[in-house]
Amino acid sequence: MSRVFPACVGAVLALTSVVLGVAVDTAPPGLDSALRGAAVGLGPDFQRAADVVSLVLSPGLATVALVSLVLRAWLARDVLALKAAVLLAVCWASVLSRWFYLRVRPVQYDLPSYPSGHVTAVTAVAVTAVVLCAHLRPALVRPVLAVSAVAVVLCAASRVVLEMHWFTDTVGAVLATTGVGLVAALALGLLPVSGVAGGGRRVEP
Repeated sequence: MSRVFPACVGAVLALTSVVLGVAVDTAPPGLDSALRGAAVGLGPDFQRAADVVSLVLSPGLATVALVSLVLRAWLARDVLALKAAVLLAVCWASVLSRWFYLRVRPVQYDLPSYPSGHVTAVTAVAVTAVVLCAHLRPALVRPVLAVSAVAVVLCAASRVVLEMHWFTDTVGAVLATTGVGLVAALALGLLPVSGVAGGGRRVEP
């Protein structure tokens, strides 16, 4: 895989997130308003389910993953784990862009709405998991990618159902985190993975 391709894809995704953020910053588009109304109409059962999903698939998950990777890197002197920890942290840090947009949430809340913090955190874990799997268990990349995608979609849906975010907040989070993740993985030497010998147990500095 050429190094140019992931760099270009990452840059395009990140730029698309910026364009989307600017476009929706002043007022929610019709799609956001329609989906908010549909989410409110789902009723309390869906809201309770969304509460559970939002609790499990949350920044807490990213915190546990990051601490685990740092401990692994420190205790086992594992360079791959260290690079994965940096990748996760950089991906997650893309949520700080919300202070550039300052978008108002569907309900009153102190933090800006765009991009979604929950979705950013879960997508950061997903990107890191897929990259790690590509190095450690290449045969499982597709299943891990599928599970990761489902987790991100569930997290995004839960935030919309709970009226904590507009739909475009979740889309922007996925675009920004994935874009930043591709560029960061490339900079860290985690992409491409085809040249990693023996399944890629470690990445040498």
